[in-house]
Order: sequence, then structure tokens, then C-alpha cells
Amino acid sequence: MLEVLRAGLTNYGAPAEILTDNGTQYVTWRGKSAFTRELEKRGIQQIVAAPRRPQTLGKIERFWGTLWRECIERAVFLDLGDAQKRIGHFIDHYNFQRPHQGIDGLVPADRFFGAAPEVLQTLKARVAANALALARQSVPQDPFYLTGQVGGQPFSVHAEGDRVILTGADGRQEIALTGPKSPERDGVSSPMPEPLCPAGAVTSELTDAAELAPPAPGTSPLDDARPAAAAEEGGPR
Repeated sequence: MLEVLRAGLTNYGAPAEILTDNGTQYVTWRGKSAFTRELEKRGIQQIVAAPRRPQTLGKIERFWGTLWRECIERAVFLDLGDAQKRIGHFIDHYNFQRPHQGIDGLVPADRFFGAAPEVLQTLKARVAANALALARQSVPQDPFYLTGQVGGQPFSVHAEGDRVILTGADGRQEIALTGPKSPERDGVSSPMPEPLCPAGAVTSELTDAAELAPPAPGTSPLDDARPAAAAEEGGPR
């Protein structure tokens, strides 16, 4: 939990307050939890919801349901590292691409970065255009993104399919590429890109999951890792 907290503060800055429930990772029955001490050290006030009042944390509770229905129920994760990346891509999609009725059809990032439009546009460009597909099952494509300043003016360059998009003070310019690399044509898959969503460190047990052929229906790459006794006796998977 502390890893995720520190990653979030590094990416988005420190808020004035953080609202939590009464989970043991946040609150301890005696003294102060490591989470509370971390917030105090950073000058952040912790607000703890009343027990048995899920309405206090209604927005995040709704998010868990959305994550479950739109991502986890539809995806097959190869291991914990693969799950972390795919869930990270779904959170990118949720924050930067998925409109919400409760905020007039905007995405959460529109509200969060409302006072910093350049930051919002920069982060949006870094979110994979196929983030939702990556979260569920898609084979990743080569990502490309570059941002900076020239003469005090911000600019960004990113790839969209077979085009390169240059956005600067003069607006948006598109440049078509000739002879683009095609993973399907070359028989080579690109590694899964890292999601923008801050996360703690989880190491994948697979050396290069993107190079594996899709498992047959009803099978999993983890089947071979089951103990032999459990496999012979039809034990839990």
C-alpha cells in the first residue's frame, strides 16, 4: 500500500486529505499505522470513514464494480505481473478515455487536471489508444511518445497507427509513415507497454508474456505449474 501511495504522490502530487476506510492497512487498533505515519510525514490529513457506511466511499466502491465487470471478468491473466499491467491499462482507460454521466460526460482526468490543461493533454497522449483492449486481451503494439519544449513552447510527438502526430504552438500535424512495421506481418509481438497508472512493483514470472501463443480454450499457462498430486487427484486449480 505504501508503494502505491508513494507512486501516486510522485506522479500527481500530494493532496490536502486522503479518505480511507477502516482496513488494517490504514488503521490499527493501537497506536498509528505505517500508512497514517506516512501521511503525517508528508503533511496530508487522513480522514477515516465511519464503520459500516460504504456510502462515504461511494465513488471508489462504484469503481471496484466497474473494474470487475468491464475488465477482470473478461480478461485471462497469465500471472500477477501480467494482471498488474492489464489492470493498470484499464485504469488509464477509466481515467482518460471513459466518459462518466455523473460529471456531464467528461472523463475523471478532465476534472482532476482542470486547472492544468497542458498537463492533461500530455498525460492523455501517453495513455495507449487501445488501453481497454490491452487490459482485456489485445496483443500490444510498439508505443512511441515524446514531449518537451522548444523556444519556451511545449510540443509533443506520438504515434497513432501508421502516422506520427506532432502537436505544438501551430496546432496538430500528421505525418504518414511509409512501410510501417507490422507485428502480424513480421511474426513478432511487441512487449506490453507500461501503463500510466502508478503502481507498486510486481515482477512477472514470465520472461516475455507477449511472445507466448494464446492458450487453447479451457487451458492456462499456469496449469503446468500445479503440483503433480493436485493434478492427478483433480485438486484445486
